[in-house]
Amino acid sequence: MDRRHFLLQLSAALGTTCLPALAHAQASGTRLRVAGGWRMNERDYQIGALSVDWEQGQVKTEFAHTLPTLPHAIVPEEGGGFLAVATRPGTWIVRVDAQGKLVQRLTMAEEGDTRTLDGHVIASHDGRWLYTGETDRKTGAGWVSVRDAKDLRKVAEHRTHGIDPHQILVDAQGRLVVANGGIPRTPEGLKRNLELMDPKLVLLNPNNGEKLGEWSLRDKRLAPHHIAWNRPLADSPQLLGIGLQAEHDDPSKRRDAPLLAVWDGKELKIPTHMVADGYAGDVAAGPNGGFVLTAQFANRVVLWQPQEPAKLLTIGKVQNPCGLWPLDDAPGVTIGGGLGLARWHATEPGHMLRWPAGMAAGNHWAVLG
Repeated sequence: MDRRHFLLQLSAALGTTCLPALAHAQASGTRLRVAGGWRMNERDYQIGALSVDWEQGQVKTEFAHTLPTLPHAIVPEEGGGFLAVATRPGTWIVRVDAQGKLVQRLTMAEEGDTRTLDGHVIASHDGRWLYTGETDRKTGAGWVSVRDAKDLRKVAEHRTHGIDPHQILVDAQGRLVVANGGIPRTPEGLKRNLELMDPKLVLLNPNNGEKLGEWSLRDKRLAPHHIAWNRPLADSPQLLGIGLQAEHDDPSKRRDAPLLAVWDGKELKIPTHMVADGYAGDVAAGPNGGFVLTAQFANRVVLWQPQEPAKLLTIGKVQNPCGLWPLDDAPGVTIGGGLGLARWHATEPGHMLRWPAGMAAGNHWAVLG
């Protein structure tokens, strides 16, 4: 493996505080079992699980299932299984158990084929319900479907009060936070009429769909897509990190656009205008109550911390970085790149491993229990 082409740099962030014991962090991150989606040999779209051993330098495929289109989000479930959702405009959602068996599959055609999935799913705190963001094929209106977690079937639906709802999270009170990307799209999912963009963050009551709040940025060409909760320090508020995707007509405006917005439950702000080519592939919790983001077009991984809100610290240079997942009990992340996995930790050397031969990795991955 040519290290220079895969991972140009991974560095430790300075000034981290409240770190767990290093020995525990190293032990917990030595081996991982991860689920994801990929294209195999330029032909087959697959989902499955990989076994990752950082010490031995090995990534092995445990199992794989072929599906008709590209997967997007991967959501782990209790017991070691996971859910996978098709990328926009999505037509399927599946469940795989801990042994690798595909145990449930739902197609949107079974529900009348008037909606497409927008790529993500999230469970309620009690695990009874699943929430999927969807788009009406004819009108473009955004919807969230409430689904029974046992069989994936829809039991209720609510408007998202926007369009292009990409990712949904559940807050501490069980309410839904919806990132309406606001991008008008064709039924095939292609962008159109960007001058009509209307991105917004919306807070919903999951029981009746009541809109509890709405927040927008001044620049309507900044689309919120991926969102993540931070790990707040003591006596600090819970923050939502919002990865922004710039959709300006002028390439220079896209390049110079901000990468991150932060919501504290009351205000939506852009804390830093440091340039990272205006496109966040993903966002995840980072050290010191901050966020790690993949600046995908800039081939960089960056760290934002609330103690220095005007700064974006480059912590890694990775070819085509996208999906992130935080390491358990440690201020670090694993990064899905174009050629393989990278691991960054605030107090440890960086690591990198190539994907198995023939695999072109999808956007998102998740650690399995």
